[in-house]
Amino acid sequence: MKKTIGIFAHVDAGKTTFSEQLLYHTKSIKTRGRVDHKEAFLDSHNIDRERGITVFSDIGIFNYEDSEYYLIDTPGHIDFSPEMERAMGVLDYAILLISAVEGVQGHTETVWQLLRKNNIPTFIFINKTDREGADLQKVIHEIRNNLSSEVCLVEEDLYNLSNENIEFIAERNEELLETYLGKGYDNYLWVDKLKELIKSEKIFIVLKGSALLDEGVKEFLENFNSLSYTNYEEIKDNKCFKGRVFKIKYDEKGNRITFIKALQGELKVKDEIIYSTNGEEIREKINEIRSYNGNKFESKDKIVSGEIFGIIGISSLRAGMGIGVLDLNEFFMIPTLRAKVEFDKSINPREV
Repeated sequence: MKKTIGIFAHVDAGKTTFSEQLLYHTKSIKTRGRVDHKEAFLDSHNIDRERGITVFSDIGIFNYEDSEYYLIDTPGHIDFSPEMERAMGVLDYAILLISAVEGVQGHTETVWQLLRKNNIPTFIFINKTDREGADLQKVIHEIRNNLSSEVCLVEEDLYNLSNENIEFIAERNEELLETYLGKGYDNYLWVDKLKELIKSEKIFIVLKGSALLDEGVKEFLENFNSLSYTNYEEIKDNKCFKGRVFKIKYDEKGNRITFIKALQGELKVKDEIIYSTNGEEIREKINEIRSYNGNKFESKDKIVSGEIFGIIGISSLRAGMGIGVLDLNEFFMIPTLRAKVEFDKSINPREV
C-alpha cells in the first residue's frame, strides 16, 4: 500500500526532527540529523542548511510493515508557504506538529485552514512534551477552540481504548452507537470505523511525545500505519494515466525535473505525455524517470499509481497542473515580491 504524507508545523515546532525520526525508525537513514546542526537528511539544499530552516519541500521514502511511504517535509516559515501549499495537492494524509510549550500559533491555524480546504485527513502530534513549560491539557484546549472540537487524544492501545474515547468515537458513527448501546464495545469494529472517520475528516487523532528525545514517535508511527489506508487503482495502460505536478526544480546539470504524484495507471520511459498550456496542446516524451530520496535518486523504467517521482524531458508543466482528466489546482497562498531582479535577457535565468 502506497501512502503520501506531508509534515506541517509552525516554524521551530520540530517538524524536520520528527521526520528524521520516522526515517530512522524505518531504517531509511542510519543517523538522525538536526536542522540546527545543518545535517538533516531532508534539508539537503544549501539554502536550507545556511538558514537552518526548511525552505524547500523535500521527499523521503520509507517502508513500514506492508506500506511504502512518501514523506514530504514542508517549510514551516510563513515566507515559504506557497512551497508548502503546492505539496498539499498530492497528499493522502497530513501530520501537523504543535509545540506543547507554544501551543497553537498563527501559522498553525493557517496550515489547518489550508488542509481543510484541500480535504486532507490530518493527524496531530503534540511535540516537545519534555520541555519546561509544556502543558498538554492547555494545548488540547487550544486545538479544540481554534482548530476543531473533533479531536481525540489517544494515549492507550488502539485495541483497548479508554471509555471516554470509545464513547467519543461511537457518537460520530450510527452503526457504532447502535452496537455500543446493544452489545457493547467491539475493539476491531471500533478501529475499522475510526479509519473511515479519520479519512472523512470527522475525527482528528492526537498523539504526543518529543521528537528530539525520540519519545512517542515509534508509537505514533504504529498508530498512524494502523489507522491510514489508500486504494490506488493500478491500470496498466498509460492512456489512463493521471497525475498531479507539485514541484519543479533543476539539477546540477541544468535538467528540468518535474515532480509528479501518480494517481492512476502507470508511466514508462519514452511514454508520451499530452497536456495543455495557454490553450495549446503539447506532446512530449519522457526521457528519464527518477525516484528521489532526499537529494539522492535512482532511475526507474516505470512507475505506478501511488508513487511520487521526477521526470526529465517535459518543458512546460508547472506546479498544480494535472495530467489526464484533472483540473488545475487552485492555490490560496500567493507569494508577494517586494523586489524585482532585472538582468540581460541573454543570460540564463538559472545562472542569475
